[in-house]
Amino acid sequence: MDTNLGCIYTAKFLLSGDAPLLEGGALLVHRGRIVTTGPLSEVIKNHPGLEVVDYGDALIVPLLINAHTHLELTDFPLWNAGAGEEPPPKDFVAWILRLIGVKQKLKESHYRYSLRNGIAQSIAAGTGTVGDILSQHAQRYNFKGCPLSGVLFLETLGQDPAIILRLKNGLDEALDDETIDSLALGISPHSPYTISRDYLQSLYHNCQSRKIRCTTHVAESPDEVDFVEQGTGSLAHRLYPYIGWEQYLPQPTGLRPLQYIEQQGGLFPENLLVHGVQLSTDDIALLAKNQMSLALCSRSNAKLNVGKAPAGALHRAGVNLALGTDSLASCDSLSIWDEMAFAHQWFEGELDAPTLFHMATRGGAKALGMEKEVGALNIKMRAGFQVLRPKTSVARNEIFDYFVSPACANDIIQVYHHGQPQLPNINL
Repeated sequence: MDTNLGCIYTAKFLLSGDAPLLEGGALLVHRGRIVTTGPLSEVIKNHPGLEVVDYGDALIVPLLINAHTHLELTDFPLWNAGAGEEPPPKDFVAWILRLIGVKQKLKESHYRYSLRNGIAQSIAAGTGTVGDILSQHAQRYNFKGCPLSGVLFLETLGQDPAIILRLKNGLDEALDDETIDSLALGISPHSPYTISRDYLQSLYHNCQSRKIRCTTHVAESPDEVDFVEQGTGSLAHRLYPYIGWEQYLPQPTGLRPLQYIEQQGGLFPENLLVHGVQLSTDDIALLAKNQMSLALCSRSNAKLNVGKAPAGALHRAGVNLALGTDSLASCDSLSIWDEMAFAHQWFEGELDAPTLFHMATRGGAKALGMEKEVGALNIKMRAGFQVLRPKTSVARNEIFDYFVSPACANDIIQVYHHGQPQLPNINL
């Protein structure tokens, strides 16, 4: 058989993401792209003589999309333990202060190894595409040769005009790379409470003029709401003194964080918003009106005790929702399967299993501007898929319930990026 002509992959169930679940389905892959999908007998008939890889009593589904993560912080639990830190922080601002304190002790090599660990863990967890935040911009080169696709958002923040000028010059120089293999470069203005008004406006203008993707943390905690609206609270009285920003405390705006983002020109579809825990009814309508995407990070929100995003209201309003793991500084794994399972319980029926799977695939693809390339197994798309073998039998009508079960994350037996297997050889 001539494998140069392509290879057929089949299993008990094939779920493309855009079409109904297909029992006995197959997909034909050639040169890293999907040529066709359909019943196995039909694919073989139309493409005779090709190698067939049969995974038997398993499922073939698209690779998942982690729309918001910080892979450079994958080793944070080790760093934190090594720093001899005390019990977990009691609140959101205490967590930020700890994160800053730990990072101040790190070397470049710490980030390099941590990022590589994050990439490896993501691949093993069935993730194919990421919206990754990089505060250490030079680390972008560690994605060379990496099979992941997505967007590398170069994070920036600042209040001091002199420092901001230096940051802007460095950021523009880094963005000239445009891509690192299959990952595009974008900008991540950190949040409304860490960036001066003028700098935030210029960043949003830069993204739109360059036609690149952007992402912003917004409405993550009650502390953020207090700070932006009234200029008070723990961010003003604890964070700003800790980092020497007392002289840059902004005046109260009287605006909620999302309204503030709108005022600075940040409500454009290419700006992926993250968290959205503290959103009002008017905020939700504003997101829908401006065709915004929002990445939910429910495990991180729960661990930091900042509240619960109004997921059901967002979904009903038609806001495009995606899923993210945030970092291992505030989450227990980089698995979107784990995120789906937790979110299914956390949102108490507001998001059903098919909706969560859509968020982890098509929703994430749209949020990153990659819906023509990833998030489904459609003809001409990248051949990014994973194979799951349930330890107990799963009936056709139980597939989506299985996807949001805690067991699902442990059932991955192989993942394919660009049509190439990434995990060690296994017995079919």
